[in-house]
Amino acid sequence: MAVKVAFIGSGGIARLHMGILSRMEDVQMVGFCDVDGQRASAAAEEYGGKAYTDHREMLEKEDLQAVYICLPPFAHSTQEIDAAEKGITLFVEKPVALTQEKAEQIRQTIEAKGIISSVGYNWRYVNITQKAAELLTGKRVSFALGSFIGGMPGVPWWRVMSQSGGQIVEQSTHIFDLARYLLGQVKTVYATASSGSMLDVPNFDVHDASTVALTFANGAVCTITSACIAPQSSYSGLTVYTRDLTVEFTSGQLTVFEPGRKEIIENQNDPYFEENETFIEAVRSKDPSKIKSPYADAVQTLRVTLAANQSIAEGRPIQL
Repeated sequence: MAVKVAFIGSGGIARLHMGILSRMEDVQMVGFCDVDGQRASAAAEEYGGKAYTDHREMLEKEDLQAVYICLPPFAHSTQEIDAAEKGITLFVEKPVALTQEKAEQIRQTIEAKGIISSVGYNWRYVNITQKAAELLTGKRVSFALGSFIGGMPGVPWWRVMSQSGGQIVEQSTHIFDLARYLLGQVKTVYATASSGSMLDVPNFDVHDASTVALTFANGAVCTITSACIAPQSSYSGLTVYTRDLTVEFTSGQLTVFEPGRKEIIENQNDPYFEENETFIEAVRSKDPSKIKSPYADAVQTLRVTLAANQSIAEGRPIQL
């Protein structure tokens, strides 16, 4: 029996998920909702199903096992809660909210209703991430260095702090999440940022660049640098250092350094396909054990990135 799926949000990243689901057996996309009716209609025409502009109407009319919520950060309101209240399994794209209060409200509903959930932190599904985790098992991590450097995404809401949360919350969140996944829980966040080189860009009020220092509960420290002003030298990744082992991670390869030895391990899987396949199987089996980023865990990553923004604004370390 096919898993019946709907989408709330039908542009951008949602289209990527739709393309992947269309290649999976026993998955049927039956509903597409977007405030832009033309986007919803285009998706419905391509993949079948019905188009909606009101998610409540779609949730009421369609018999769903799962819903993908692929919205800009500012657009999260009651979508997750409305779906959870109906017992529908949730896949939510990152970041999960713009405030800790909203994320906690959603988390509490998900847990109260016993809803299976997954969040789109696809870097966790890269097979070299698992290799890095294996290599670091039992090692005492001293420090890590991460970065997400590149250009400004083209969607207009991204460059408005009140709509995206800025680069740390919306984009570099992948690096913060990867650091949490490999190093554990964050204890302290201390951040600084620069602005002023993008004054010619309309409505641009996010940071040009930032540096965030993290202290972990296990004593490790990590610095993560973000910049959206350098498309000429894009780079994203995380390097983790121990006394006798260094692992340098990018989305495409893992470089392992040990005394007298260097090994490059190329990534062999599509993490987007992996996260979707894992989610659909969890829906089908009602077993969420293989989901690597459930909603409650993603809320912890949001907490760290929001604390970084708070630290920048207040000029002080934030204790978590």
